[in-house]
Amino acid sequence: MGSEKSSGGGDSASASDPLTVEPEKTRRPVCSDFDDILSIIGSEGRYQKLLTYGFLAPLMIISPLLELSSVFLFDIPNHWCHVPAPHSSYFSPDNDTAWKNATLPMEVGPDGKLRYSQCLMYDQVDNPFKNRTIPCQNGWDFDKSDYEATVPSEFGWVCDKVEWGADIIASAMAGMAIGTILFGVLADKIGRKPVFFMACVVILVFRGLSLYTPQYFRAYQVFSFLSGTAIATFFNIPMLAIAEVCGTNTYTKDYRSWVYAVVWMVYVVGNCLLPLIAWISREWFTFGMVTTLPVLIMVFFYPVIMESPRWLITAGREEEALETVWKIARINGKEVDQDDLTWMVKVLVERQKKANLENSRVGIWSLFQWPRLAKNTILLCIAWSMNGLLYYGIILNTTNVAGNKFMNYFLLSVIELPSGYLAGRLVEITGRRWTQVGFFSVSLVSCSLCAIASFYMDSTYLVILGALGIKLGVSVSSLVVYLQGAEILPTQLRSSGSALATTISNLIGMSGPYIVLTGKSNAVAPYVILGVVSLTGALAASFLPETFQHHLPETLEDADKFGKNSKFWSYLPKDSIKLEGSGSDEG
Repeated sequence: MGSEKSSGGGDSASASDPLTVEPEKTRRPVCSDFDDILSIIGSEGRYQKLLTYGFLAPLMIISPLLELSSVFLFDIPNHWCHVPAPHSSYFSPDNDTAWKNATLPMEVGPDGKLRYSQCLMYDQVDNPFKNRTIPCQNGWDFDKSDYEATVPSEFGWVCDKVEWGADIIASAMAGMAIGTILFGVLADKIGRKPVFFMACVVILVFRGLSLYTPQYFRAYQVFSFLSGTAIATFFNIPMLAIAEVCGTNTYTKDYRSWVYAVVWMVYVVGNCLLPLIAWISREWFTFGMVTTLPVLIMVFFYPVIMESPRWLITAGREEEALETVWKIARINGKEVDQDDLTWMVKVLVERQKKANLENSRVGIWSLFQWPRLAKNTILLCIAWSMNGLLYYGIILNTTNVAGNKFMNYFLLSVIELPSGYLAGRLVEITGRRWTQVGFFSVSLVSCSLCAIASFYMDSTYLVILGALGIKLGVSVSSLVVYLQGAEILPTQLRSSGSALATTISNLIGMSGPYIVLTGKSNAVAPYVILGVVSLTGALAASFLPETFQHHLPETLEDADKFGKNSKFWSYLPKDSIKLEGSGSDEG
């Protein structure tokens, strides 16, 4: 193996097509796409493990602290009108119940039980101790058994301002929608590495500023929007980067899916820490700082993280790509012929340049110019969006479920540990498509259980059991849809395409806080809506092509071939068990 010419080039024709090399070059290795380079430099070696456990693991612990802290920041504790008590022995602090009975009307809560009115009090001036009610006149008293203060309890975001917390969450999700597409396109233009660290800086600056402005609602909303622009990128870009350097092998396990499962399980660890941090902090500002500052840790990784070599080849940066793949080979302890490696990188760069010339105006719109790819992109966006809405919906609704809200959140988080392992195994056995359909169905059945159980006053355990079922289902299906996004979309537009799906998901997800708000008046309503979401996701996922053990598509043409020969009722299509080269016609 190896030529005497270190350039490994030959003429431009041979460089651009490995099938037309000159006779003396016929001993060159096969080079149909970047996965052939990975098979030589190592696709599941020490480099991939360092990237997974050394970089992605701490990042994934931090990620849920950013994404889901709003569950506790904007939780509204039980409250009632503050009515100053007269100085008398009967209405003393030791006899608080008697004073509340005398000054506060009762109302039926969303769970069907009686409680003190949260927004009305008896008129003490004109009709003392009578039944005429008026809105709270002196602020509110809040139950402090769980928190000293949340943002709504400290700044009075209740009653006529009860939607303000949901508005802030929706603003952050709007920021995620816009920022994800902008950062995603930028990641395809200038690279994965600079965009990720840019996102870290944006989060630190604007999320930090937001913690000092809740008393100024519009300023708080703007800073929440700006910090939200980078939060999805903080999660998505590293996931794409690891997918691009992990291969898949017919004769061994699908390492890429296993890495996704491991990363997901580490994410769960961070998610399980969130209620503990909230319980210890007991106060919104401390909690906000503790969940923001860890992002600073990731900034210090900048000197040691390498750019994605797959992206470098797509961008035509041949020398940098060669240097990067050579470093990966050394880290993985692989002895590689330098001439062969140089030749393979050159072939792929030349092929990509040719593809770029043929598609000189490639952009996110290109995903919709190829019929099959357009269909797959639309279905992927629907499945991605339904996963996001279902996931955030059940998380945000945690504080509406009876019982200890910190323990409830922990249980809904820890259920994701077996989910990650289960997903990692099932996608190798049943494939991506039916695994996702199956667990969307689990969520649908569990939503039905929660809706039925919510009709009864003493069915808290059944509601919690159903919520655990929803979380199990959406945890598996979410991991699968992230994996499908990396495998269906071409390298040219993988970041942009994932950003598009995330953007649409965030736009639809803006309705999540308001879905949860319906539970304040009717405990059944959120589960009915989430059940419809589960059904929609299952239908969309069932029409996606199976991508099990396929090479990642490099070009739009490659991506358009997915699903070409697949039948809807096929369990695991035979053509999905083959590793396709870029010239295959199988889908």
